[in-house]
Amino acid sequence: MKKITLLLIIMCSSAVYCQDADMKLYIEKTEVVSFDQYDFIKKVNQFYPDILVSRQVTNNIVNNLKVQEILTTDFLYETPKDCDAYKVSISKSNTSLDYFYKLKDGTFVSGDIRLFAGSVVRTLYKLKDKTRVIQYYVDGKLLNEIK
Repeated sequence: MKKITLLLIIMCSSAVYCQDADMKLYIEKTEVVSFDQYDFIKKVNQFYPDILVSRQVTNNIVNNLKVQEILTTDFLYETPKDCDAYKVSISKSNTSLDYFYKLKDGTFVSGDIRLFAGSVVRTLYKLKDKTRVIQYYVDGKLLNEIK
């Protein structure tokens, strides 16, 4: 009797465990950029040439075996010669991007670029040693600088 009861408990608990709906798979796919993404990065590059144009992206995807959702999209680049690290990520709506790069001289540069009312707005943060600079641009023109 004890063996049958133990067997029943094991069978019931494993069936409940196997039906876990929160199981998620994280996938990384390299794909060609979409037309919307390419148009956006091309427009950004016209005003801000330090943000490079790329034809490939890496999509970080979460899949719960029912729905597939893109978490982040990163542009693929070869690291530029004057940089130690270079990364640009685009939003799901293809209207904003975040960037980060580290120059060989030790300067960290990061920020975001957004489309706002037809203009390309950029916020730039620079950090080198103890010097910190924040700059705000609209369509490539410096509006404000905070040191």
